[in-house]
Amino acid sequence: DDQIGRLIGKGGSNIRDLQDLTGCRIITPQRRADGEEASIRAVKVQGSADQVKRCKEAIDGVLMGDEPRDVLAEIDGAVLMKNVDAMSMAHLGKIKDQLEQEHNITLQLDARSVRIWSKVDDQQKARDAKEAIEEAIEDITQVDTLTVQVPGHLVNQVINDSALRQLQDQTGLTANVSKSDEGTGIRLTGLMGAIQEAKTLIERRSQGEGAAFLPLTPGLFSRMTPQKWKDFQGDVGFLMQNSGAGIDIGQNSNKAEFTGGPDEVGFAKAELQKILSFYFPQECRVIELPPESTDWIAGEDDRELMRLQSGGAVAALDRSAATMWVCGNPRSVEMICNRIRNSLARWDREHFFMQLTAKGQCFAIIGSGGSTIRELQSSTGARIDVDANQCTVMISGKEECVREAKRRVLEIAGSAGTGGGGGRACFTCGGDHLARDCPQGGGGGGGKGG
Repeated sequence: DDQIGRLIGKGGSNIRDLQDLTGCRIITPQRRADGEEASIRAVKVQGSADQVKRCKEAIDGVLMGDEPRDVLAEIDGAVLMKNVDAMSMAHLGKIKDQLEQEHNITLQLDARSVRIWSKVDDQQKARDAKEAIEEAIEDITQVDTLTVQVPGHLVNQVINDSALRQLQDQTGLTANVSKSDEGTGIRLTGLMGAIQEAKTLIERRSQGEGAAFLPLTPGLFSRMTPQKWKDFQGDVGFLMQNSGAGIDIGQNSNKAEFTGGPDEVGFAKAELQKILSFYFPQECRVIELPPESTDWIAGEDDRELMRLQSGGAVAALDRSAATMWVCGNPRSVEMICNRIRNSLARWDREHFFMQLTAKGQCFAIIGSGGSTIRELQSSTGARIDVDANQCTVMISGKEECVREAKRRVLEIAGSAGTGGGGGRACFTCGGDHLARDCPQGGGGGGGKGG
């Protein structure tokens, strides 16, 4: 049963790839009935003799844990490089044409694999090219540490920059604030290539410039006809003119890079996502998220985001724009989008966000010395977070707990709101008196709230 599941793959991805790439039809047995004893079960493969032979070899590789496209490439004579990191893939995208000319090879870049074919059907030449490629990316795959100096008043803004967070998500780079005799800086640890990219981002943000990038699946533009590529370049040129931002994107790129002012860069990035979704409606998607849900979607320690990124497509979370960018082969994109939709549906059941109209409502929910909110959390089993400065409430927990806490909080907020800012909830401490009578002072706060 485990092997049948491995053959089928997540959402049927493996068996579909095998059928599409070999021309065979693969018929798997029905799911075993409850209580039925385990036994060897037959899988039928239908096609021509050559197709069936090729498909059977590919199935053996898939059962060993390999990707169908990689297995079939090896069967067809390609040399593989597996588990290639994003930084190395980006570098290979830039030098792809040069490598193909120098070594007389054809390179196919996938999400995490590089497939190398010799143009003269000489596997030794392909292996020699693989060694040359490994040497070319050796420097940027070394782990290093670097501290980039940042003005003290900007360090929090820079270290929380969306582009820097995105780079960390994709490469495993770590960024921490450090202080020394030289001043305040951001200490970077990770692959040398990632560190250099992060350094450039930090320096631009420290100077008040915008800096962002949009990751793309390798080989995205290889499917374009020359006319489509020309049309796309024209649209990008118009976008640069219209936005005032610089956009660097080549035909072999696995990312688009943006330069310019922060607003210009943000606008250009959002518009390029729309353009790419127009040209590649099956391969490129933008999922808009509730701003409060971004940490939930990323998961604890970004583990869910890492799972999404291992699904054969790019999955990039922009926390500032509250969007998820997905780019890859259509099946992987659809699987990732479905997973995000399911996660959002669960988030909706287990969270409730409310924007209040007055601080008095916040203080009424908190209660004197926090007494009301403690009682609410204890009796409902939900977690309740109140931000009095932003006048927001976030309730989280099990579905039934959130439902009860939501009902209670709405009652309290409604009662506090009916007083027009001078009701029973003190703006200063949340006590059952007017703000002007608060023993902690704050009559001015009550007036402001009203």
